[in-house]
Amino acid sequence: MNDRTRRVVVVGAANLDIMGFTDAALVARDSNPGRVESRPGGVGRNIAENLARLGVSVSLVTALGDDAGGSAIRASCDLAGVGLEHSLLLPGRSSSVYMAIMDESGDMALALSDMSILDELTDVRLGERAPLLSGAALAVADACLSEGALASLLDLCPRVFVDPVSIGKCCRMERLIGRFHCVKMNRLEASCLSGVEIDSDGDLHEAARRILARGVRKVYITLGAEGAFYASPEECGRVPAVPVKPVNATGAGDSFTAAVVYGELCGWGMDRSARFASRASALTLASAGAVSELMSVSAVESVGAELYTKGESDDGREHDKG
Repeated sequence: MNDRTRRVVVVGAANLDIMGFTDAALVARDSNPGRVESRPGGVGRNIAENLARLGVSVSLVTALGDDAGGSAIRASCDLAGVGLEHSLLLPGRSSSVYMAIMDESGDMALALSDMSILDELTDVRLGERAPLLSGAALAVADACLSEGALASLLDLCPRVFVDPVSIGKCCRMERLIGRFHCVKMNRLEASCLSGVEIDSDGDLHEAARRILARGVRKVYITLGAEGAFYASPEECGRVPAVPVKPVNATGAGDSFTAAVVYGELCGWGMDRSARFASRASALTLASAGAVSELMSVSAVESVGAELYTKGESDDGREHDKG
């Protein structure tokens, strides 16, 4: 039996993303030719949209202003089927904005964010949404939330997945980390949370061991082109990345998180979930947007299929990794 028919609640950031792209090497302290696009984004919103596109019933709890950015975010959620009925709409406030300059390879060179409106999503306001959160199959949080809001969410929902978002925001979850069911992070965030500088497979194992020892049940560490590592008290392993030429790296980690959550809802083991998540990430990397318009279970399963036969039996179940 699985939880696919039950609602997932995502609590976190929803931004208007303003993205600058260039085909040439960036020149510091100068005006660079390129193109500028704006579209809805934010870690929490991206995760919620990916889940909806994967067929999951999902509600997003965030804070929005009554400005043009808020209108664009609401329209994107309506189109994707993401419920916003439990989010805050704050008259006279500006919605969150994330501004990034991407280099010629599609990676972020520099970014700036104004997410002060998310401070309005307090522990008290989350407490007012207790029936939604306690009745969810699971909750997903991003560390853009305050420490108080994260603590309230953990009080209200027994199974919480968290994405640290950045090294700077890791401190918000540091004292609470042992209460999270699952932590998905990149190499730098894993180093920050574990105190281990990760330069080898042995370092990965040690970083995961330290985080699991604090009470976390599942750990996923994304490694870019080197794939992803996963660990729990029962299993650990590593899966390859799907070779892809990045168009826009923004949102790749968010799709990985959403795909891991999908695997959890399906009752999959960590190896199968990590393989599915790596495919989802590759699909997003090849997209111009932070969420691929092609995102679906069938589209993800068709990505790099030849790389993912090892470790999976003919009936789709992964072999034990030990």
